[in-house]
Amino acid sequence: MDQPPPYQSEFVPMKGNKYMRLEDTHGAPKFQHTVVLGQPQPVVPQPRDHIIWSLCSLLYGNPFCLGMLAVYFSIKSRDRKMVGDLEGARKHGKTARCFNTVTLTLAILGLLFLFITYGIIIYQVAH
Repeated sequence: MDQPPPYQSEFVPMKGNKYMRLEDTHGAPKFQHTVVLGQPQPVVPQPRDHIIWSLCSLLYGNPFCLGMLAVYFSIKSRDRKMVGDLEGARKHGKTARCFNTVTLTLAILGLLFLFITYGIIIYQVAH
């Protein structure tokens, strides 16, 4: 009978059972492959919670505490997403987006009003 090929020291265990190297006669290692076929799952887009926008609305422009409401609904949206209620998460995310939009609009209008008022006052004092 043929003798097995000599083993290199890195492939031989120090003690215990004898192991054989998985090689074919040409020296290439053998690999086992497993292929799993299944139906592709449809990709469902995750609802957005707008948490970063809500935090910026809370910190930088918070007229009438609308930024705090946006953060509240963003957190509720994230909680609903973690539970698996995607429709509830979508609804709360849409509410947070509305509060963020109103907050941003009021902040921009307020800054515009302040700049115009400041310009008018400077113009009045100069003349």
